[in-house]
Amino acid sequence: MKTRDYVGIDVAKDKLDFAINTNKTRTFSNSEIGVAKAIKWLKEYAPNSPKIVIESTSWYHWIACLSLSEANYDVRLINPLITKKYQRSSIRDAKSDRIDAFRLAEIGKLEPNLPKFFDSRETLKNKRFQSLLKNLEKTKQRFSRSLNDAIKSFETLGVTMDLTALEEALKSIETAITACRKIIEETADDFACKIAETPGISLFQASVLSTAIAGREFDSREKLVAFFGLDVRARQSGNWSGASHLSKRGNAYYRKILFQIGWSLKQHNDIFKEYYQRLINDGKHYFTAVIATARKFLYYFFKVRVDFSL
Repeated sequence: MKTRDYVGIDVAKDKLDFAINTNKTRTFSNSEIGVAKAIKWLKEYAPNSPKIVIESTSWYHWIACLSLSEANYDVRLINPLITKKYQRSSIRDAKSDRIDAFRLAEIGKLEPNLPKFFDSRETLKNKRFQSLLKNLEKTKQRFSRSLNDAIKSFETLGVTMDLTALEEALKSIETAITACRKIIEETADDFACKIAETPGISLFQASVLSTAIAGREFDSREKLVAFFGLDVRARQSGNWSGASHLSKRGNAYYRKILFQIGWSLKQHNDIFKEYYQRLINDGKHYFTAVIATARKFLYYFFKVRVDFSL
């Protein structure tokens, strides 16, 4: 029986350092051409169903992950915190691109359940637009607040200043936000369109959530809730029990969208409105009730996805 090969790839902006557990190393350019050359090299020196481990590095790992996945390699994308943990546990705590690549190959050998890379070029494109939209919304919020503060301060001083150019700049940001939202809506898949049929859910919101889970599998609704960070983390030790809080794992932007969904559902959906009101009548805080409504929506979201995939 052949022993499986394990490959680690240390990612930089312009280069990729490959290391095979058989002590072979080589550096390639971080490009489609570079990865194509790497695949030929892997076929020669790592022919035994290699498990390839790559550390998530901004968007610089995208080409390697996509090209290797499209070539039917088993690609695992890991959080840098995992690599850091192994580095600190080593005796010498050494670090270089080559050492990091070998360390990633070793992690692949020792860790059987590393997450698979599952994104496509389409989902990555959509996620990039979502990230751009998130940053634009933050920029608008900060810019608008600063502009309003400036106007109030000028009024307090009794002076005037022409702020037309700044007001036009703010309008340009708002135009860019509208354009991004439209693009995200236009890329909505069939599942997102199905979810958007629910009263209180916009096509934009449905598209964001559909992209978030694209390629992922959840065998229970609780795992889906935990993925979005809306699961409740208990605080207990012995006879002491503290207040519970949301775990807030994962992407904060997705939680923002879910909070908006919770609010919209309690306004425009009779079923969820009744659920929200029951929580309020029981003495729950507004914020808690909206989050609980969003969590209930995720239960529904899970069911629709299961039915949709049948």
